[in-house]
Amino acid sequence: MRVTELTKHNAVNKNLNTNSEELQDLLISMSNGKVLNKPSDDPVGAAKVQDFRTSINHSKTLEKNISADKVWLNANEETIKQITNTLKHVKKLALEGANGASTLENRSTLANEIKLITKDLIDLGNKKEGKLYLFSGTKTFTKPLEMCPKLIEPEVKFYGTRIKSAEKIIPLHQDKPLKGILPGALTIYLHETPEYKAENQEIKEEKVKKPKVAEETDQTSKGEEAAKTEETVVEPVVEEMTEPEEGEQLPKKIVIFLDGTESLKQIIEKINKAAIAECNYEKDPHSVIGYKAKVTAEIGIDNSMYLDSAKGINLKFGKDDTGFLNQMKFKVIGSSGATITGSEENAEVNTEEIDPTAISEFAIDTGEYKATFNGYSEAEYQVRVIKGGTFGIAQVIISDDNGKTWSQPSHLQQKIEVFNPDGKASNKIELEFDAKGNPFFREGLEFQFKGNEFMKYNGNDQIKEVIIDNGIKVALNITARQLFKKEPDNTESVDTFDMLNRLSEALEDDDQKAVMKSIGDIDKSINQVLVKRSQVGSTFRELESSEQRIQENMDFKADELSQLENIDLAKGAVDMNKAELKHKVSLDASARLIQPTLINFLR
Repeated sequence: MRVTELTKHNAVNKNLNTNSEELQDLLISMSNGKVLNKPSDDPVGAAKVQDFRTSINHSKTLEKNISADKVWLNANEETIKQITNTLKHVKKLALEGANGASTLENRSTLANEIKLITKDLIDLGNKKEGKLYLFSGTKTFTKPLEMCPKLIEPEVKFYGTRIKSAEKIIPLHQDKPLKGILPGALTIYLHETPEYKAENQEIKEEKVKKPKVAEETDQTSKGEEAAKTEETVVEPVVEEMTEPEEGEQLPKKIVIFLDGTESLKQIIEKINKAAIAECNYEKDPHSVIGYKAKVTAEIGIDNSMYLDSAKGINLKFGKDDTGFLNQMKFKVIGSSGATITGSEENAEVNTEEIDPTAISEFAIDTGEYKATFNGYSEAEYQVRVIKGGTFGIAQVIISDDNGKTWSQPSHLQQKIEVFNPDGKASNKIELEFDAKGNPFFREGLEFQFKGNEFMKYNGNDQIKEVIIDNGIKVALNITARQLFKKEPDNTESVDTFDMLNRLSEALEDDDQKAVMKSIGDIDKSINQVLVKRSQVGSTFRELESSEQRIQENMDFKADELSQLENIDLAKGAVDMNKAELKHKVSLDASARLIQPTLINFLR
């Protein structure tokens, strides 16, 4: 085979490039200390290096997050420690107040100190770490604790039946003649139910038991009253209907005569006078008109006209020549057997039968009584009027367990303590009335207290979980609800702020027994906080353990990474000397093999 100069030149060139490249790689590795400078140096090793670096960067991020979480937990632990010390001081004050030698003045001073401590606890519960609230769950920009106002408006409802006019009368026109009223008479039938008859029979039996002298006096005064009233009353016509069918009872009725010039107030007065006469002018302090009546009429605060039947009386409109019933457009609201149908005698009366069971209750205007509940309690209360009347005459019963048990009847005053001795313990809730004058409280009226917490929690109960290792999470946050609120399923938990409020009230009232009783609740409150403090400590230790594991893992992977990509300097120096010598020898051999003259090249 013929070897030309060109062939020798190419071979020498290739060998020199190979040796130069080897020497260059060794020089680069020695200068930066890395064996792997590009993936082609070791594809498998390069992949492992990338995995190690990703894992180390992830571990560094976890370590950084854990450091921040430890700062958060330190702030939690310090605040909870202050809360614990504050509650221990509360117990010390309670023990002092429970001492039999403590005076009223001393207990009053302790009550004021408890109120100041309560404000301090609220501030601790609203503590921040930077811009974030510690104890509001994941709603870290929301203040967790907010004190509720002591006075709240009740829900006022009426249980019973009222017949209300759809037509409203402007107050300025209520004294003026009602337009569109014709001269004539209108009839209202009064159906007595068995309930009404039974109740009236009991009243009659009680009257029979009265001493004879007292009975004669009652009869005399009743006759005198009737004589006086007959002078001013337009004598009502109380007619009997046609003979009833067999088994049917004939209802009573009142007939009201109008001359067409009456105002609404005058018409109402005539209805009431006719109803009073139908019941023989018997006085009744529980009636809105002062006399016993099976139906009463009035103008409500909403400028509508109301027809209210007595308990056990169902109303039915009869013949109306005046057009008054049509003009008022009466509708039934509430419950019972009341209907407002037109009779066969007057089929053109524009009324319709209404299902009385469709509505069992309805809310009424609270401005009529201006009632407020004063106090704090999570319990719900109901104050129901069982006999109508004004202050001191109306009778009420009270329930604090959704109507399961009721207190004994008591007279309604402008301020009454809401307390059912047959239900739960009293929370010192008072019902107050600020209405001007002497409003009438109708039977069936009910004031409902839906609960008023001393302290409202505005955060949430979501758990703030943080990652401390691959697939491992821990709950980082403690909420103000867990620290201060009662847990429904835990009988050993207690509402701390409710307890503090009751304690201050007991001290103000000089109630030694109630103060002694609160000491047990204080112990529960302290234990409740200590449990959460231990939880914070456990979480902190877990973070420290995780931080140590992460550091050990990073150290191990750093060693593995070093072995893969870092150069052995001693071995590298030897290899570099070998490569350098090899390169020099190659240059010398190449110089001898290739004669760099034009004559030799041409040969």
